[in-house]
Amino acid sequence: MATVTVQLHRLASDDDLACAWERSTGVAFPRYTSWEELREELSRTHGIPELKVTDQGGFLQYRAASSNVSVLVVDDRDEERGERVGDGDVWSLDLWAPFRSG
Repeated sequence: MATVTVQLHRLASDDDLACAWERSTGVAFPRYTSWEELREELSRTHGIPELKVTDQGGFLQYRAASSNVSVLVVDDRDEERGERVGDGDVWSLDLWAPFRSG
């Protein structure tokens, strides 16, 4: 299995990291990304896969097995935005694919 994790939560406390990411990839991410905003954008896309929700103890995992993507979202009402992401914000994105040796 090959996996990539994009740790979006790190952007909340590190402006230099966000700038370096944008320079190297050409993709800008905001300091915070709420799950509601992301889900709203996804709803505009045709053929969205069904999401399985799993409680991960302080996080909710939204997993779309058919597209090999999962989103980890902060699920803690005591967490507020600041140097860290807050309740309802995306913590990370995981993308995976079967590993094929060859």
